[in-house]
Amino acid sequence: MTSVSVQKVNRDEKAAVPVFEEFSGRFDEIQKRAFELFEKRMCAAEQANEDWLRAEQEVLGSPAVEFADKGNAYELRVALPGFDARDVQVIVTEDEVIVHAVSKKERQSEKEDVLWTELRDGDIYRRIHVPTPIEAGKIEATLEQGILRITAPKFVDAREKALVVIAA
Repeated sequence: MTSVSVQKVNRDEKAAVPVFEEFSGRFDEIQKRAFELFEKRMCAAEQANEDWLRAEQEVLGSPAVEFADKGNAYELRVALPGFDARDVQVIVTEDEVIVHAVSKKERQSEKEDVLWTELRDGDIYRRIHVPTPIEAGKIEATLEQGILRITAPKFVDAREKALVVIAA
């Protein structure tokens, strides 16, 4: 199990973090592609969410995610086959987790008679909104056998902690 670095970002600092700017540009691409899919289906509104998710997958290479509520923490499992821990960046705020993974594939030499390849350089983004605030400074992330596991403790207000201690 290999640790993955986690970068904590406060709301006020978002504009200064490059991944947010990159994601913003990609958001425009997603919007355009989702609208194209929507138009292809003759503007049927009941599948607009599916259009958006498909566009997100196409534009961002969005990996599969499992998102679980473990009571005092959220646990995310993100499929990142073929990525090393050094290729993965986890950025967190109190209400979201962003996974950015960059893949640099070595080109096969022309002497090897490669007929075709799907291996290519690329990057993946996945932005996960969490329903309640999390302790951004206490996030842990590990990568093992192509699965990124992120544990995000929920934020507990000091007043709530005091009430729990008094009630116990």
